Formats: sequence, structure tokens, C-alpha cells
Amino acid sequence: MQLTTPVKKITTSKPFCALAGVGPYAVVKANEVYEDLAVRGRRVVSKASRGAAEEFEKTAHELEDISRSAQQAQDRERETAGRTTARRRTTTSRG
Repeated sequence: MQLTTPVKKITTSKPFCALAGVGPYAVVKANEVYEDLAVRGRRVVSKASRGAAEEFEKTAHELEDISRSAQQAQDRERETAGRTTARRRTTTSRG
């Protein structure tokens, strides 16, 4: 068994670090880790938000197209119904 393994375990233990005065270093290191995670988290949220916004915009455009098509279909139906009604009037008035 190598001596370095037990020594490494001892020197990385919390009690050793506290006795050796590593407390402030650990706080600084913890803050660095926290900031790094916070930056990564903001990037992930930003990317997800951007993706959701793009998907929302795409869906909105698709809905606009569907709405426009439906409106055009209704207009055509009204036109056809108007012509049919006009034909009936013409046919009825002749009779």
C-alpha cells in the first residue's frame, strides 16, 4: 500500500482542511463553482427560452396560415351560396 493514498485521504478530509486553515479557500472555491454553475444555468435557460420562442413564433405563423385558409374557404362558400341564391331567384321569378 502506498503512503500517498492515505495521506491524500487525510489531506482532503473536512477536519484536516478546517485545521489547516483551508476554510477561506474552500469558501472561495465553492463560490467559483457556484458562479460557474450559475453561468451554465443561465445559458441553458437562455437557450431553452430562445428555442421555445422560436417554436412559438413558428406555431403562430402556421396558425395564421390555417386561419387565412379557413377564411378564404368561408368566403368561397359564401360566394357559391350567393350565386345559388341568385339562380333560385332568377328561376323563381321566371316561373
